[in-house]
Amino acid sequence: MKYFLAVLAMVTLLQAADSEAQKTHLAVGRDLYRENCSVCHDIDKDKAHSHKLGPSLNHLFKNETLPLSHGKPTRQYVEVRIKFGGAIMPAFGKRLTPDEITALIDYIDSK
Repeated sequence: MKYFLAVLAMVTLLQAADSEAQKTHLAVGRDLYRENCSVCHDIDKDKAHSHKLGPSLNHLFKNETLPLSHGKPTRQYVEVRIKFGGAIMPAFGKRLTPDEITALIDYIDSK
């Protein structure tokens, strides 16, 4: 019984730590979004209500198609766009680390 309670306590602590790490990871993504993306992209407004230069990223991964290319939204496609840019979007591959790009995509996915 003591062993079971010790294991249960350890699992609870690990889950709490994982939850905090996830919150921190998303906060990093949010901050990166605010610093690098928000000038051109809305994330809290749909495309009909966005007045920014770039397409709205609101519910990006829940949408059937991407705003401009009309392809299926995938993490890989978004990662390529972040790294290499687009027609008028600048490339961020030299400015952001792979971990930062992952945090940014995770934040966009959470919205």
